[in-house]
Amino acid sequence: MITYLKVRNLAIVEELAIEPGAGLNVLTGETGAGKSLLIDSLELLSGARGSSEMIRAGSDRMTAEAVLDLPASARTRLEELGVTFDPATGGELIVRRELSTNGRGRVLMNGSPLSVRELAAAMDLLLEIHGQSQSLQKIAGQSFRQMLDEYGGHGEPLATTAACFDLWRASSDQLATLRSAQRDRALRLDLLTYQIDEISAAKLGPGEEETLRAERSLLGHAQELIASTSGAFAVVSDDEDSALAQLDRALHLLQPLARDIPDVEASCAELRDLTYRLQELGRALVHLSDSARHDPARLEEVEERLVTIERLLRKYGGSTEAVLAHLAAVEDEHERLRDYEQSLVKLEAQEEETFRRYREAATALSTLRMTAAAKFQKAIQSQLDDLAMEGTTVRIDLTRARDSDSRLRLDDEAIAFGPSGYDRVEILIAPNRGEEPRSMQRIASGGELSRIELAIAAALFQTVPQNAGATLIFDEIDAGIGGRVAEVVGRKLQELAARNQVICVTHLPQIASFGTTHFRVWKEEIEGRTTARIDRLDSREERIAEIARMLGGVSVSQSATAHATGLLEAAGNMTPAKKRPSAAAR
Repeated sequence: MITYLKVRNLAIVEELAIEPGAGLNVLTGETGAGKSLLIDSLELLSGARGSSEMIRAGSDRMTAEAVLDLPASARTRLEELGVTFDPATGGELIVRRELSTNGRGRVLMNGSPLSVRELAAAMDLLLEIHGQSQSLQKIAGQSFRQMLDEYGGHGEPLATTAACFDLWRASSDQLATLRSAQRDRALRLDLLTYQIDEISAAKLGPGEEETLRAERSLLGHAQELIASTSGAFAVVSDDEDSALAQLDRALHLLQPLARDIPDVEASCAELRDLTYRLQELGRALVHLSDSARHDPARLEEVEERLVTIERLLRKYGGSTEAVLAHLAAVEDEHERLRDYEQSLVKLEAQEEETFRRYREAATALSTLRMTAAAKFQKAIQSQLDDLAMEGTTVRIDLTRARDSDSRLRLDDEAIAFGPSGYDRVEILIAPNRGEEPRSMQRIASGGELSRIELAIAAALFQTVPQNAGATLIFDEIDAGIGGRVAEVVGRKLQELAARNQVICVTHLPQIASFGTTHFRVWKEEIEGRTTARIDRLDSREERIAEIARMLGGVSVSQSATAHATGLLEAAGNMTPAKKRPSAAAR
């Protein structure tokens, strides 16, 4: 839902800002006042093509900005498109688009730059503009196929079809992989056998590389280690001049005074501790010297083993664990390829069965759609009759797209299919009786198209009372109608707005009277320049005055005012005025 819209420097608009409400928002005003410019700004925010010619004369930049409050479902879909949200503002979305006279433009969504194409993809979920220049792709946030499934309540069979499709696709992919592998099966088996033999023969063990590197260091420096440890041991404790002998003499000199002088006792304790530590060090040096051995043959064995391990690490993963994991994978693949015939038969049967289930589900769904299409078509026709379009004929066609590479064949034709089945749904319209129904994009005027779209939406929500999540915008929906039909259109818009935010540009007072929120657009001349203005009509008097103007023109009569009051009361947007008591009653 749009909660704020601001436009600057668009044609005669210097600056306009509105806060549309929930329900039905109506925009009224004289022809040329600038009502449709607000719709133009929403089209730009929906990804429509912009032009520097749209910028107000004397300005170098035009901007349109909208704030939208999104339901959780729409926010999730936008996040999938890469849009980020500030947790502090919840589901609030801020969209801004700029056009410059130098031909450059900029799009921002929650502060992040987007391309116009990305903008269109994101806003396609949120805004629908039905009017003179639009080519219809969806209604109430849904494609024709989605509408028909929603109308028919096909949620469960649609989910079953999608699940069967996913199972078939997984089986098909596995089968394709196995068949692809078979083409080079012999060569692949040779390669896998070589790798298995090479790794298995090495008999790698976890941590072996580190152990061998440590042993290589000892063997490579054996002679130097023996000489060094022997010399160090002699210094520490091997003769009369050793450090240990010197400590013993020092301790012998201090010991007689230790009983009477505490500081001497502390020094003796430290000397004893040093003595113990030197003794431990001596034993460690002896052990290190004994462990060192000069063994050229063993050193060569260690070197060769490390070369083998390093070669395997370079080829198969960089670590012993990775090499062993690779061995397990190639052994598994080798087993599958060796048992190719058995695996192929098994996968072919699995693929055949999953496709049979998918086809049954898709066919059952198609049958349900044909039944729902007949009912939906009848409901739309009834709505069109209410809208004074009795001569207009509607037809819902279920067709199939050909695909020569498709696995699915119906009536000896290869048919495209997917997770939602194989039906293509199109709504065809004949504006006049006797004409062949054609695609909605190719029919009639913008006003007729808007009413047709309204009829479809009304028929949908009459059966499926739920919010589709889009803001619906109708421009010039009242073209060529009036009187009773205008009232019917207004009431249908009001019904639609009970579940969606609706914004409608209208010239008819009957439609305007149904608005929950009413904006009046007008223009004035300031210092020789025409500027569009907009007011929100909140008071009873303001709404009566505007609707009376729409009824009576420049000169508003008392009867027009009374008529305007009656329209608002009949639409439920105003409490009936109390009648003044008669003279007799007083």
